Amino acid sequence: MALPPALRGESHADYAPGERQLLEATRRATTPGWAALVVHLGERASPRPHHRRIAQSLLDDAAQRHGGQVFALRNGDLVLLCPTATLRAPATARSGQSANETLPELLARLLRPDGSEPVAPLTIWQLPEARDRLLAYAAERLADGGLTPLDQAMAETELPIALAAAEARLLPDLLQRQTAVQIGGGGGMRIQPLFREIIYANAALQAQAGGEAVEPDPFLVHHFAAKLEERVVVALPAEIGRHGALDPAAGAPLHLNLAPATVNGLAFAELLAACQRNGIGLGVEFSLVEAAADPEGFALARGFLRGAGITCAIDGVSPLALRLTAPATLGADLVKIDWSPRLARLAAPELREVKAALGEIGAERLLLAGADQEEAVHWGLLQGFRRFQGRHVDAMLAASRLATCPHASGCTLRQCSERALAVAMAGRLGCLDAARLDGVSQARGGAQ
Repeated sequence: MALPPALRGESHADYAPGERQLLEATRRATTPGWAALVVHLGERASPRPHHRRIAQSLLDDAAQRHGGQVFALRNGDLVLLCPTATLRAPATARSGQSANETLPELLARLLRPDGSEPVAPLTIWQLPEARDRLLAYAAERLADGGLTPLDQAMAETELPIALAAAEARLLPDLLQRQTAVQIGGGGGMRIQPLFREIIYANAALQAQAGGEAVEPDPFLVHHFAAKLEERVVVALPAEIGRHGALDPAAGAPLHLNLAPATVNGLAFAELLAACQRNGIGLGVEFSLVEAAADPEGFALARGFLRGAGITCAIDGVSPLALRLTAPATLGADLVKIDWSPRLARLAAPELREVKAALGEIGAERLLLAGADQEEAVHWGLLQGFRRFQGRHVDAMLAASRLATCPHASGCTLRQCSERALAVAMAGRLGCLDAARLDGVSQARGGAQ
């Protein structure tokens, strides 16, 4: 079977020029007033032979007359990157005669056989507002068009390792990282960082799911997150030793949110091998819902992680799920309970149920997640929790950094906290001590 281009030493620039050029052009599309028009002429659209010629001619003409660039993709789609005004002005045919229709209207009419629905749906993305969507589309087309049929068959059962370099550049804006800590132990209220969890920026995921106009479908957001986790696993080996925000070797161990199928796949095996070669710790977190939905896959993944010495955590355990399920029986090294203000106001019978469930798990395996207020940390300490994660914890870590940072006078607590969360370079700008920002293992502080 043919190997993916990256494993054969070939470059995507040579193998999928249209997709690569679109990806690079989209990265540069940061100036307002531009748009992308996608004519979906792929195999699923089943276009007639002349449809591509018509669309190509109209898009080329628009680009030549108004400025812009046309990208012909290997799956048959055509993309016009142009000034927004181009899509609002009357279209002009090759004959030079102006039509009463705009370019999108003319395309929709010409690509509609016998008055039915258009054979090729059109998508318009305004830039730079929808730049992330176009980046995701370009990356997907690179996956579709950058592989031979044999490579594509391989990609259907194994994660596309060949896309690591292309997609690594797209990740930072979609990711954040948050540090979990242990409070107490060894005397006093010392704060000890435990791990850094790679989390997905909700705003970016909701934008992909159409969150600007309506409340996004949570299942659609989950779908984008699942796609994103694969890209994170594929990209991380290249980050080792780069001293960046995603470097698994910098600071406390990384925790990744993954599905059982991802852990049991080839790409995770590659990441694990890279971490083991470099003596790097790692942790994997499974949501309670996914562990329950795929018990066989979870059991296989849990056994694999245990054999490799990797922390296995269960997250997404709400107070209600804690009382109705038995997360202790899943055999995880860590169980993350979601904080809710209701916990602090439970009636005595409900509180006894919660304490009984927590006791079954054991204090040494508990972490209170979503500790965004001081109240959460205070309640958790009273119930025996010593591990916490959330925005209040982020603020505590930021305060401890500022207490010893020589550049602290130029930063606020909020700036320090947000820069520590950021993965993209833009979110970290302004910090004059990146080593301190990332070297959280030295943090100290007091709990309220």
